[in-house]
Amino acid sequence: MTIDLRFIRHAAALAEHGSFSRAAEALGIGQPTLSRSIRDLESQIGLTLFTRASRGVSPTDFGYLFLKQAALVSGQVQDLEREIALAKGLHSGELAVGFGPYPYNLLFPPALPRFMACQPALRLRVQVDSLEVLGHALRQRTLDLVVGERSILEGDESIEVFESLAPLKAYLFVRAGHPLAARKVELGELFRYPMVQISRLPPRALKAFLEARGRAGISDDRPIPAVDCPTVEAGTAAVLGSDAVMMASLGMMKPELVARRVVALVREDWMVTNWSFMRLRHRSPSPAAEAFLALLRAVHRQRLEEDAAIESQWVTPGAFGASKPTLGHARRR
Repeated sequence: MTIDLRFIRHAAALAEHGSFSRAAEALGIGQPTLSRSIRDLESQIGLTLFTRASRGVSPTDFGYLFLKQAALVSGQVQDLEREIALAKGLHSGELAVGFGPYPYNLLFPPALPRFMACQPALRLRVQVDSLEVLGHALRQRTLDLVVGERSILEGDESIEVFESLAPLKAYLFVRAGHPLAARKVELGELFRYPMVQISRLPPRALKAFLEARGRAGISDDRPIPAVDCPTVEAGTAAVLGSDAVMMASLGMMKPELVARRVVALVREDWMVTNWSFMRLRHRSPSPAAEAFLALLRAVHRQRLEEDAAIESQWVTPGAFGASKPTLGHARRR
């Protein structure tokens, strides 16, 4: 039996959208064409793949198994077609990159205009989300690259962590008039106040925070973080307007540090970024992807240099311990 790959792609779209009309629109074909493809496929196989109801379409039990295997075949064919195009010196007119919220805020804005200048005809599509969602998009081949927290995806056998970026230091910040800003504090004390973050903390950081809260004898059920903000600007505003605490790099807080509106209160050795470039395993990067990665590397080096300069000017030397929960304050200049 030879199954037309086009039928497989049509069936996968129908399963994803749950509707003949929506799936046909996504595929860019007419609904009668899609209906005929599914009918021909079911006839060829001799089994029903979908149940039709007024509320929509859903795979049968066999349809679920069939589509799961078919997706692997379809993905392998896509990868083969892509490798052939790369070998011929051809490449797609689109690059799709996923970013975790923090690397997006720090790396993407400076890289974008440079990339547009060197790749003016290419369409760049960017998705900002949690690493779990971005990992799923990689596996579905809707993203070419992901930039973000390595520890979330490095155990996934289908995903390759092919380059890691040098860590940026992170600090816990509070507003200058915060009750803790004028004295030395232990890390655990901060958990008497709500924490604001731009995304969910990776397990390595959450574990360290929970341990510190336990050592401080704080047993309330306040979540860590208490608030997930959509942007760095929103998180910074929350810190400036309340007693909230936020973990961020020095570069992210530079304007507030220079204006003396925030204090870098606590840092520990484990408070660093853990960013990497990731892709689907055995999938070669396109020339456009290589060019984009080169720009991200350059921006990252600039961020490292900028943070070192900010630290030397705005953070008191020796204020943060190397191996235990210790303290820090913005230098007044």
